[in-house]
Amino acid sequence: MHLQRVLLGQGAKDSSSIVAKQLQRMMSTGAGHPSKRSLVLDYDYASGSVTEHTTDENARDFMLGGETGIYTSMRTVSGGQRVFLLDDHLQRLGDSHRMVLPRDAARRDDPAYWRRVLLPLLRRGLAAFGSECPDEEAKITVLADTGAARVHFTCLYGPEGPPSTCCWVRFVTGVRRENPEAKSIRWVHQREVLEALLVPPTNEVVLTDGKQFYEGISSNFFATRKRETTTTTTTGSGGRPEYLDYQLVSAPRDRVLLGTVMKLVLRICDRDGIEVVYDPELDFGRWSGAFVTSTSRWVLPVGTIVVGGADTISNDDGGDAAPSPARQYRVDADDPLVAHLRESVRSMAAENSTKV
Repeated sequence: MHLQRVLLGQGAKDSSSIVAKQLQRMMSTGAGHPSKRSLVLDYDYASGSVTEHTTDENARDFMLGGETGIYTSMRTVSGGQRVFLLDDHLQRLGDSHRMVLPRDAARRDDPAYWRRVLLPLLRRGLAAFGSECPDEEAKITVLADTGAARVHFTCLYGPEGPPSTCCWVRFVTGVRRENPEAKSIRWVHQREVLEALLVPPTNEVVLTDGKQFYEGISSNFFATRKRETTTTTTTGSGGRPEYLDYQLVSAPRDRVLLGTVMKLVLRICDRDGIEVVYDPELDFGRWSGAFVTSTSRWVLPVGTIVVGGADTISNDDGGDAAPSPARQYRVDADDPLVAHLRESVRSMAAENSTKV
């Protein structure tokens, strides 16, 4: 299979159409004009002072405002009272600081440092911002560089509302994170051109090398497939649950950013005896289902995978051949394993969170 490559740089032959589509998407979803204001807390390392202001910036624009440094994105559960997998986010900040930013005397590569700094900021921000999203959870984005940490609070879904019950994804070739283990602001800027492909109904862009998949630009991607030997019985009959007749197909853990929801999915698989196969070959004919995971999506089933098409820009060899026609692959949005993992993540969210 020959996929097309999206270029992150100059020379894109149809860059004007990409920008137009990006602007169209922002206008149609309200991304450029949030209906509710967001809150930002700025923490200065040297003085320990905190300043507070409201803004019309959504989380994406807030991250794009950072030039260097690291980031992580969290969400609340239980009506804004708890933060989902907070310890994992603190560990991520420490690890990313060690990989991206210079070592310093304050030991900001230590998750304990971020616990001391962020817990008071989270409490203050959620207390001040809670009335903005009375019927919705909050999204919390942390940016950090060598001089300060900034924390942005906004409604989890914004004016476009929550994602639907299933989605489309587009596979593109030739782009990968330089360091998938680190959440670097550099990646936020690099992926900006790919976000122009997020034209409804497409919910996510998945990175591939033409033979294997890696991850989404803001999510982790998984497929499911039937086990070669199965003994299917149905849940409720006292026998083997149907989802155990399926395998979870994942990119290798060392080739992608281990998102917080991805970690919970893998824990559920270990708990429930679900086989995980780290064999991300693009074998669409064998896949039964697929889904993406992120803090805002939880587990979001995929119904359609799009490969190739006019939104891709050039061939892998840099030639000028026309892009291949788009191909669509349908997968079962009601796949038994996808449904089990989706429900399990939702039901376990509160117990895998920290009260702030």
